[in-house]
Amino acid sequence: MLDSASWKSALLDVLGSGWTFARVGPRRHEDWRRDVVAVMTLRAEDPRRWHGFDYAPEVGEDRSGIGAPFVRWPLDQLGACLYEVRRASAEQMLVALQGELYQASRIPDFDRRRDGLFRSARQVLSRFGPRARYFTNASEARGHPDACLLDADTAWECLSVFTTDCGLVAVSDTEVGVFWAFWED
Repeated sequence: MLDSASWKSALLDVLGSGWTFARVGPRRHEDWRRDVVAVMTLRAEDPRRWHGFDYAPEVGEDRSGIGAPFVRWPLDQLGACLYEVRRASAEQMLVALQGELYQASRIPDFDRRRDGLFRSARQVLSRFGPRARYFTNASEARGHPDACLLDADTAWECLSVFTTDCGLVAVSDTEVGVFWAFWED
């Protein structure tokens, strides 16, 4: 059973190092993109008050104009940059975000840590229930909901103020989660 302590442990295992972002907010709108924008722009609080973090690179300026690592995207543009994936691909993406340029093979000691990282990814995503929907900005997933995202050689639809980024959005009937990694030259 997922609780605050197991959520925090799993979240830190999967995304707790590097330039990452992990936050959850309430789902208040039929159009879930509105709720995702609220999380990305730091205007939503976790309804369970569980651990989240914003470890985005510090660049010495407020590029977004709102103090957030993401710009405030119009809903249609945000939707055009996110591609729906199934649960297995979502788990792969969550694990891959820890690797350099979002490649699981670039995670130090990945072969030894693989099972544990996938266990943590499943635990994180379990919060959103069996009917959750998942979306990524990894272009490999465009039109391919079962894409292998563990070591995808792909481009990303950049949604942040940084050089490149990649992430995963989880959408349930009651919550939305935004899990992201950034790269800055």
